[in-house]
Amino acid sequence: MIRSQISRLVQKGRGLLGLGLPPRHQNDYATHVPILVGLASAFRIARVLEFGAGFYSTLTFLNRSAFPDVVSVESIESDPRWTSKISDAAKGDSRLRMRLLPEPIENWLQEIPLDSWDLVLVDSSTEAARRGRLIEELARRRNISAFVVVHDFEISLYRKASKDFRNRMIYSAYNPCTGVVWQGDQLPAKSLKNLSRIIDRYSKKLQPDDVESWSAIFRKESQLNNSIVN
Repeated sequence: MIRSQISRLVQKGRGLLGLGLPPRHQNDYATHVPILVGLASAFRIARVLEFGAGFYSTLTFLNRSAFPDVVSVESIESDPRWTSKISDAAKGDSRLRMRLLPEPIENWLQEIPLDSWDLVLVDSSTEAARRGRLIEELARRRNISAFVVVHDFEISLYRKASKDFRNRMIYSAYNPCTGVVWQGDQLPAKSLKNLSRIIDRYSKKLQPDDVESWSAIFRKESQLNNSIVN
């Protein structure tokens, strides 16, 4: 949605995270997919809220191989034509609720029960500043118990906006990067670091939008870890 604007921001400096980012991936809309699939493999994700619908997010959430526990996906969009396209692609999946709201989206947060989700994705808005304000408002809501996933997290505007979250993890195997932030304790950090290691290991072999392969990889890794523990 805001790729041209984001590209200009990224070109101002690839060392934004001090991590030596890889080149921007040709499929820059999909680089958050492995993180989403990994979260579903490590934690029970049943209810998803996304700000900004997309073929690479909404349909992944509805993919039972990737998200076997999902019972509800609420997708908030400001573009009616894009809303229609994603609805058509979802083929009437009863778990999906598309909600059309005008910008600025953050003004509608009081109408959304933010304490009832397992995962919140922020990949919205036609302007980077608007997405930044949405992240900032979410960070101020202490009743969020979900993991909040932010695409394009190499952008300093988004990282600064998320400063009031207590915890964060940055995934930079693919560029654009993805951030996972949350308000709870640090207990999930070990699992999230393990997901990072797995994504780093396979990112040279797999495309980010290869949902089925990523799902299989995380299942294999989970089985391997369980066998070691037992």
